Amino acid sequence: MAQKHIDSESTNFVASVQKALNILNCFSIIQPQLSLAQISTLLSYPKSTTLNLIRTLESSGYLLKDHTTQKYSLGYKILNLSYFLRSTLPIVQYAMPLLEDLQQKTGEIVYLVSHIDGQVLYLEGLYPSQRMVQYSISGRMLPMHCTSCGKAMFAYFPREKQDEIIERWGLPPKTPNTITTKEALLKEAEAIQARGYAIDLEEETPNVKCIAVPVLNNNGVAVAAVSISGTVMNMKDELLPGYAEMLSRTCAALAGQAHEFPASKV
Repeated sequence: MAQKHIDSESTNFVASVQKALNILNCFSIIQPQLSLAQISTLLSYPKSTTLNLIRTLESSGYLLKDHTTQKYSLGYKILNLSYFLRSTLPIVQYAMPLLEDLQQKTGEIVYLVSHIDGQVLYLEGLYPSQRMVQYSISGRMLPMHCTSCGKAMFAYFPREKQDEIIERWGLPPKTPNTITTKEALLKEAEAIQARGYAIDLEEETPNVKCIAVPVLNNNGVAVAAVSISGTVMNMKDELLPGYAEMLSRTCAALAGQAHEFPASKV
């Protein structure tokens, strides 16, 4: 679902700053490059105002201009800030030995996530050594209803927070297997609490199956989750109980540091 832009006129924020941030939020994996006209249209800003904001962001390194296409993309300054942010998250380094142990024992992909603003925030991913292409997933955000980690955390939210997330982000289909109704998602949340783990069976990506367990704070609310992810062929049903047990031990160990996850700081 597209980013929701904040109307600066209805808040106490500095209007020009909010408008500049709205421009940055226009960019996505689907739209990595945008022209001045496209940005102006997306935000309903006058072209002159949009151009002034873009030039300011470009001069500060937050936007890059391709002089061949005359289109803009996010600048390297944002990548630099991402590095600074990661350095302030000691929970990732704390969790790393636990995640490495899981990855070595299962041979599958292991993810550590938290949640921000009603969405899953990926903090780290560990991949099998034989995987030819590896990339950093840190910073990726996905909906909660279609991932094992998202559903694992969603199940341990108060009902009012669950309703708020569904109302804000909806339940868009990612694959034919995605849960797309509120009734079905709430029923799934009850089942997750009963068994203690969540499963994603090709609900976000075809041919991918995942199992996840939440990290709970002292109030029993989820602040993070850890998952094991692999192909449908590799993630056989008979392996899941053992994976769930390993994940539960890992998440119990992380629960003592629940206050260090991003979800606990906002």
